[in-house]
Amino acid sequence: DLHTKIVRNIDELKGLFAEDVLTATGKSLKGFRSLDEKLSWILFIDGCSLLYFLAAVNADNPEDILNIKLDQLSLVTADVLLLENQLPYLVLKLLWENDNETELKESMENFVKFNHWGTAENETKSKDNTKNFLKCHNWATPDIKRIWGSVRSRIQGCFDQEEEQQHSVVISIPNSPTHLLDLQLKIILIESSSKTKGNKADNINQGHKSSEKNTRKNTRMMTYRNIQDLRKVGINLESSAAQGPIDIDFFEGWFAAKLILPEIVVDDTTASTFLNLIAYEMCPDFDTDYEISSFVSFMDSLIDHVEDVRILRSKGILLNCLGSDEEVAHLFNIISTDLMENIDTYPIVRDQIHEHYCNKYKTWIALGIHTYFDNPWTVIAFIAAFIALILTVVQTCFTIKQSK
Repeated sequence: DLHTKIVRNIDELKGLFAEDVLTATGKSLKGFRSLDEKLSWILFIDGCSLLYFLAAVNADNPEDILNIKLDQLSLVTADVLLLENQLPYLVLKLLWENDNETELKESMENFVKFNHWGTAENETKSKDNTKNFLKCHNWATPDIKRIWGSVRSRIQGCFDQEEEQQHSVVISIPNSPTHLLDLQLKIILIESSSKTKGNKADNINQGHKSSEKNTRKNTRMMTYRNIQDLRKVGINLESSAAQGPIDIDFFEGWFAAKLILPEIVVDDTTASTFLNLIAYEMCPDFDTDYEISSFVSFMDSLIDHVEDVRILRSKGILLNCLGSDEEVAHLFNIISTDLMENIDTYPIVRDQIHEHYCNKYKTWIALGIHTYFDNPWTVIAFIAAFIALILTVVQTCFTIKQSK
């Protein structure tokens, strides 16, 4: 009996909830003999409902199984991932049909992988309208099954190579997620985190700079206002092949530079998705580096006006499904208010942007190119004037030679 499993483990399950939640639940025991009985039935019903929903969403025709429309299905999936609606993983494990934990994890993974804030190009061409509809609302991540299946081997490999490789990166993820939202956040960050930590290690060891200097660099004030400011000093934008929130890079050239940003889809669910993940990061008992908060804050530092959003769209970095570009700019300005940002999330990128922005020679050249050669007509006019000048010099020299 599934309910009996919950009853037998009720003490352990109660330990997963805050005391105020249990107190609020126990205020009204109408129809129940005790708090334990009420809580066991709540967890039993909610857990069975969630497992049924996961199975339906992973099927080929979830809208038919659940008898709801696609737009309603999208809203329900977003609601399932809300922080306040999370059920402990232990509840799902106890209620899973055959005690096969691997199948349960796969079911959760398959649900989560359709709920990220971007979509890989090959996936957007899918003929499956239902899954395509769900995917287009979120952020794309790498192949989930490949990640989960290789986590343990990658962790062990990092430990085995620790003495051989100076910058080994250990990717730590629990064998079992805390709940669905925890799994979503872990999957979003798992690929990016190894790269970021490796960059941090390289940044610390490169040149053996003093901690005082590193501290001073990491606490620099941002001198740019938005994307338009960056473009004026020769910093161009490019879409990243990777699509994690920490996959931000900066490449320096002789005069110009490239800021590589991950692709992101902005629609009606973007604000709630970001705010939900940010709320989870801010939980006092959750150990986090505030990666999502830092990403939102970084994007807000780039987006200030409508023109900034237009540039992101033109570069294939941002897909606007929300409406006007003004709404997108306003969205990032609003959700980034009072965020707890981790300045160590993009230490190298921030320093490189600052150094390029403050380099007078590079910025002067870039400003000249941006001012006088930003469109083909000015380039044509310059070439025509240059040719006319050369012809004038040649004609003058020829005239002088003839007069002699």
